[in-house]
Amino acid sequence: MEYRFPYMAEYEEYLLQLMRAELTISSYMMELTMFFAWLGRLYPSKEVYEIGFMNVTEYIEEEIISGKQMSTINKKITALKAYFHFLWLKGKVGIDPCAKLKRRPNRAEDEAFYLSEDEIDYLLHTIREEANAKNDDAIFDRNMSFITVFLWAGLRIQEAASLLWKDVQWVDEGVIIGVSLGNVRRFILPLEKGEYLKKYKERTGTTPFVFESRQGKRMSPRSIQFVLETLSKKSGIKFHAQKLRNTFAVQRLKEGNSFEEVADMLGIEQLIIPEEVYKELAST
Repeated sequence: MEYRFPYMAEYEEYLLQLMRAELTISSYMMELTMFFAWLGRLYPSKEVYEIGFMNVTEYIEEEIISGKQMSTINKKITALKAYFHFLWLKGKVGIDPCAKLKRRPNRAEDEAFYLSEDEIDYLLHTIREEANAKNDDAIFDRNMSFITVFLWAGLRIQEAASLLWKDVQWVDEGVIIGVSLGNVRRFILPLEKGEYLKKYKERTGTTPFVFESRQGKRMSPRSIQFVLETLSKKSGIKFHAQKLRNTFAVQRLKEGNSFEEVADMLGIEQLIIPEEVYKELAST
């Protein structure tokens, strides 16, 4: 399929700047091409800045009626929201027609062991969208730092609560996170994944704890859990710290690491995953 839709080249460059995975970008290109093909058939003279919420929901409802699985529907919603948010940021549209568009409930996704790439992307988009709406970069840096330690470093919630800035070191190749609670281990994040922690540190001043409460003490696991629950509700994606940690493990396995290597990264003796996830990994 030849991808073709308004501002395609600019949007692809934007996704590359956000360091989206190649498969994610390809999926977005395909979904947007299908949407604009549908739009062209029904509304051949409609310009991109004229597209409204009713047009987008009409498309989604038709896809549901046609029998598409809810996971596929949610991929379409994710792609549309990300694209029109980009157009809004760049001043190409006056009103984002997808601002109020929500992912549809999907029990299979809610009960899954880990987050899919589509869900991760939607979660990151939600965090950025919320910060833009509130014009609050501090919230964005903090929330992305939570994502960093759970999703990209595989920490437990107790480890995140006890993490000190002295245990986070910036080096040429990335960021080293040292965990001393329980099993002592170190994990190296690439620079692009560690930038959020770096920005967050610049805001926190001289506090010793990475995540500090309003009282100047370490943020409790319960408080961190509350933040994640809030993000879960806003995004419509069911997740918690352990599910992000599970996602970290599955991603490392998909990269070719052995079960023993991933267990070592997580600070556990043995990595156990559900049978359906094991079969999925075996087939890829």
